[in-house]
Amino acid sequence: MVQQISLFGVIDEESYDLFISTITTLSGTSPILFSRFSTVWKPLSQQYDIDNIDAKNQITEPNRITVSKSIPFNQFQFSSSSDAEYDYKILKSLSDDTIPMDPQEIISIIYKTNAQGSSSSSCSWSLAISDIPAAGANKKVSLQTINESVLLYSTGEKSSLSDTMNALGYNLDYNYVTIGVKFYLKHELIIEVQKIWTINNNNDTANTLQVTKNGYLIKAYVDVNRSTDIDRINYTETLLLNLQRELQGYVDLVIPDRKSMDSRMSYF
Repeated sequence: MVQQISLFGVIDEESYDLFISTITTLSGTSPILFSRFSTVWKPLSQQYDIDNIDAKNQITEPNRITVSKSIPFNQFQFSSSSDAEYDYKILKSLSDDTIPMDPQEIISIIYKTNAQGSSSSSCSWSLAISDIPAAGANKKVSLQTINESVLLYSTGEKSSLSDTMNALGYNLDYNYVTIGVKFYLKHELIIEVQKIWTINNNNDTANTLQVTKNGYLIKAYVDVNRSTDIDRINYTETLLLNLQRELQGYVDLVIPDRKSMDSRMSYF
């Protein structure tokens, strides 16, 4: 379990090169490409009983589970770059709703069994359950508790992620693909620049929609291992606020709407 302290922002397409060069200078490191396929699962059945009533006698719903894994870049078909030229400029070519990979092939990863296997489904899935950041008008950063683990489905050759999650009592709700770059700064501060697509799978046809169209999502965060480490949390908050001031004029880093960080909401 970690406490993730974060700030978010957005930039437009034209500001991408300037932002990358600014963070490269600030961090002294080069951007690192990453890609991720994330699936969000909800309980198979919702039972309204006493266990689902909070202190204010309000019915509550169990948090959804996010299960994600990396997608190797050699699985994508980038039109403007060869395998030997992968760098941050790849994101500049991803300006529309199309993912540089067959979306149906991405969806199939969920249902591929161990016996079928593939280069895109050979690594383990990361499972995460997160709460909704605490409310408060005086908060300057977002503080969210995230429980993470590694999901290994090895119950036989016919085992798949879908079978495993169904056995745990969860059904697929929605999914999305993230392609971006990240910077590792001092004091375990990480800055990500992301493009995000949702994938809607209807009647054996997968359609994609880019929710970051005409821009990029910026995420700056630090993971604190212990929620009781108040000194570390306070120091991290100061670190993020200093970054916020450093980037003023380039990007406005702010606390996101709490609803956008609720796993029960199928939007960003």
